[in-house]
Formats: sequence, C-alpha cells, structure tokens
Amino acid sequence: MPTKVLLLSQDDQYHKLETLGSLIIDWTKELSDIEIQVSHEKDALLGLKDFDLCLLCLTVNQLSDEEGKALADFVKSGKSVFAFHSASVINEANTGYIDLIGARFTHHSPYQEFPVTIVDKDHPVTKGVADFRVSDELYVLDREPKGADILATTVWEDKNQPMVYAKKYGDGKVLYNALGHDEKAFYNPAYRQLTVQGIKWLIG
Repeated sequence: MPTKVLLLSQDDQYHKLETLGSLIIDWTKELSDIEIQVSHEKDALLGLKDFDLCLLCLTVNQLSDEEGKALADFVKSGKSVFAFHSASVINEANTGYIDLIGARFTHHSPYQEFPVTIVDKDHPVTKGVADFRVSDELYVLDREPKGADILATTVWEDKNQPMVYAKKYGDGKVLYNALGHDEKAFYNPAYRQLTVQGIKWLIG
C-alpha cells in the first residue's frame, strides 16, 4: 500500500506556497510508494483519516475547532505532519495547534541572506546537509519548542533561533522548517534536501 500524503498548499498576499507544493511533488517523484493528493482548502483537514502524512504549505492564521482537533487527533494516532515557514503563523487562541507545532511565529527579520547551522548532523532529516546560506525571512518564534530535537539554527537578536526541528506528539511525529518565504529559498539545494529527507523520515 502506498503512503498517502495530503499536501495542503495555499497562496496568500505574501507567499506563493502553491509553488512550493508543486516543487515538492516534483522532488518526491524519486520516492517509491508515495501517493500525494493536493488541496488548497483548510477544510481538507477534516478528511485526514485517509492519509499517513500531512504537508502544511500555507499561512494557517486560524483553524476551526473541528479542523484543529482533526489535525491533533491525526498526529496523536501515529501519523505525521510537516509544517513549512508560515504554517507557524496562527491566531494565539489556537492553543492546541500551537502545542502540536511546538511554537508560534511572532516576527521576522528584514528579507536578507543569513547563515544556517546544522546542529544535529546525525538526524535522518539533516544527515549529509552542510551548513548553508539562504536568502529568506528569518522567522522568530514565541517559545523554544518543548521536547523538540533542534536540527538547524541561526542567530538573530543575540539568540539562537530554531530553523528546523522535529518533535513527537502523541504517537506521531511533527517536523517544522521555518525557512521558505519564496523561490530563492525553495531553489536552495539545502532546502530541497531538507524537504525530501524530512518526508522520507516522516513516512519511515
């Protein structure tokens, strides 16, 4: 049976995340036994029981109680979520989602080039990925993600800021990559490698 993936991608006024979704489909053609279904509507989360992995390529902003519960129950049951960039942009009232993802976006640096340091070189998501530079928005989160394995960081405002981390949630797994504002990040070879290896790790 193929691994069934829901790719939820949605453009907004700042991000072309449907482009990222299309690139992910292209990048994962090399993976066998994976079946990706694309949706551009958040209410697709209500049908998650049919999937093994959910890719969140969108600015979430807020979720209904039903959508948030469906996503949380999905991961608690042993499934996985991979959240990209502005998937951490969420109304502070959505506490269940914030607990699931691990943190909430607060602000970002000016768009610029900055270094990313791989701090866990042995994790399956980062193995073989060298430290790199990327042109992007540097996202700052409101908290250290509790119980997370921090895989990559950068420095901003005199603090190490997590750029990529992995965590358990119930019986499932969550992976978050704060990078990915636009095509300059998408086409960075390290970004592609982190994405593909992240999906491989999540589907086991």
